[in-house]
Amino acid sequence: MNKVLITLLIVLCYSIILVKCTRPTECELPYETGPCRGMFQSYYFNTTSNRCEQFIYGGCGGNKNRFENEKECMEECGDGSQRNG
Repeated sequence: MNKVLITLLIVLCYSIILVKCTRPTECELPYETGPCRGMFQSYYFNTTSNRCEQFIYGGCGGNKNRFENEKECMEECGDGSQRNG
């Protein structure tokens, strides 16, 4: 009985860690400036460098890998030590 309980507890802990460390799919998208001609400094998560980087957003269109500041980007897309759980 104790072995079953311990095994279930280990599986539960592993599942919680896995969920907290999984990056949202939006963070995997390339940045998109969009079709408009505005010039808004924005941030996107670069999966190659594993960091948030600046780009210029046109103001419309684009995708969800776009953040107003680096902190917001890292909270959503950074590794587990930088994201809020």
